[in-house]
Amino acid sequence: MLVGMLVLLTCICLAADRVWAVSGVGDPPVYNPATKSYFQLLKLKGQDHRWPAAREVAQAQVYRGVKGRLAVIDREETHQFIMQNFDVSGEIWVGLRYWCKFRMLEWAGQRPYSPSDPERFHAWHTPWSRNNQHCPPNVDGPEAFMGVYYQPLGRQSARWQAVRKGKGFGRLLVEYPTGEE
Repeated sequence: MLVGMLVLLTCICLAADRVWAVSGVGDPPVYNPATKSYFQLLKLKGQDHRWPAAREVAQAQVYRGVKGRLAVIDREETHQFIMQNFDVSGEIWVGLRYWCKFRMLEWAGQRPYSPSDPERFHAWHTPWSRNNQHCPPNVDGPEAFMGVYYQPLGRQSARWQAVRKGKGFGRLLVEYPTGEE
């Protein structure tokens, strides 16, 4: 039993033609009854990985028969759950991206919306983009976005920040949306 508690979760994730080694950070997925989802913080071994790679790794994860995705943190309660249950002292990719050409935000697989939409929860850091980066001029196509990540403010405090596609981080927050109690 002690050996089982010491074992870190490790898997090889295949996405496109790449292979990443992923290791669990801390405990197994944690259930959030408010969203009816499990959340898990994963670390990518090797080089820092960009947002699209993190999305692919998240989608390759499965927990209790449910496919993962980069975490959707679209409510204050979910944000507080993450802050209370995970070490956010390093940059962590989440499932939000900013489409440069359209000036719209989109959670993983959901409808885009305006960044100024007052009905939407947000937890932006000031400034909202890393080093005041902005979308490059004349960007177009499927890669014309800035990925969003948790920028740490301490071990249990973080805010969102956007970064151009060239930047990579080694941690990602995976959500397994079960829809069940």
